Amino acid sequence: MFKKILVPIDGSDQSVEAARIAVSIAGKYGSQVQLLHVVAPPSYDSPGLDVQPTFMSIALEHWEKMGRDVLQRACQECKVEEVKVTMELAWGNPARVICDKAEEGEYDLIVIGSRGLGGLTGLILGSVSDRVSHMAPCPVLITHQKTRK
Repeated sequence: MFKKILVPIDGSDQSVEAARIAVSIAGKYGSQVQLLHVVAPPSYDSPGLDVQPTFMSIALEHWEKMGRDVLQRACQECKVEEVKVTMELAWGNPARVICDKAEEGEYDLIVIGSRGLGGLTGLILGSVSDRVSHMAPCPVLITHQKTRK
């Protein structure tokens, strides 16, 4: 039923739990799992803000390294021998990139952790998982982190 499962990873406990759940589903269906981390660097195009190219280069390298570290940690947390787990780092608007990757890669399922922004920010912006659930080209499973006792 689910041959390809896409799991957006942001480094939060919720996203790692989503990866664990995706791997569990993949084990039952013989699926492959793709972990995806999307880097959305802030814009430095503000009037009066002069950002040196050297700084931008260093910042981009830093974000890329952090993204790869996030993917490696998540992969180590959820990897099992029976399930093929791959990783990808992408750049851009997280919700848009996730949905584009799901469509381009012909994924059958997106498993994404919920992450409450709360307060005014959540009311105005919404969450990535909420936007993905509305824009995705395939079913979306939104997971909640288990409360561990």
